[in-house]
Amino acid sequence: MFSRSKKKKVYVIDIFGVIEAASSSISLSKKNTDMQKVIKTLHKIAGKDREETVGVIIHLNTPGGTTGTSEETAMMIEKVRSKGIPVVASIADICCSGGYWIASACDYIFANRTSMTGSIGVIMQLPNLNGLSDKLGVKQVTVKAGRMKDLGNPFRELTEEEREFLQEHAEETHEIFKEAVRSNRREIPSDVPEIFDGRPFSADFALHNHLIDEIGTFYDALDYLLKKAGVEEKDIKLQYNAEKKGLLSRLFSLEAGSFLVDWQQIGILGRNGIGGLFHGGAAGKDSFF
Repeated sequence: MFSRSKKKKVYVIDIFGVIEAASSSISLSKKNTDMQKVIKTLHKIAGKDREETVGVIIHLNTPGGTTGTSEETAMMIEKVRSKGIPVVASIADICCSGGYWIASACDYIFANRTSMTGSIGVIMQLPNLNGLSDKLGVKQVTVKAGRMKDLGNPFRELTEEEREFLQEHAEETHEIFKEAVRSNRREIPSDVPEIFDGRPFSADFALHNHLIDEIGTFYDALDYLLKKAGVEEKDIKLQYNAEKKGLLSRLFSLEAGSFLVDWQQIGILGRNGIGGLFHGGAAGKDSFF
């Protein structure tokens, strides 16, 4: 009886679309990665036998996401690395804001030449329906305990106190973001202030300023991992985190964005108030960090 040697694994974790803690099953976008599964997968990888794991590729195509989930994902990547398992980022089209925080936590970053990255900033956008509600004759009655409990109420103007509070919170969050990036990418020059002013960058600019390590594709990232481990592709197995749905699941799933409108995703209701409104994506993308 012949014994078959067990192949080592390269884990491929896709992070596509808006990054948020909970992905709604009823959504305009059916391509947002379930970040809770990503975090759980990284936790499991951190507990794997180092000898059975070649490494991890974080494949990114995201305009950004909520602060907490972006930070938690980056922390889980650091946990995997602390176990001696290399983690490499591969940027497809876009990897901005919270997506870049995640990428910066990796050992090495590849990016396609025409991709966009960076956007290291924080933004909050609150809808103001005051004029529209007056035209429609719609009024909202608010009963609250706590002076600022209805902070972000779209049916009234912000007070100056509320605006100052939100500005302080945005700046505090921005400092945390910048500190994390500087810690992860120590070669980023300190004399280029536009790196941290929220603008996105081309891959060439990012390479020149040490936001990424190399211009290259997903398979360049794979080759890098294999060379680092001293193994050949035929001797490894790619383990993907992409969700596979059966026929019945596809037929009866509520992910029917074609006929259901997720007002929360559009932003009409301000994502249920203040929580999760901080964002900083590129080119008007629906990113919340």
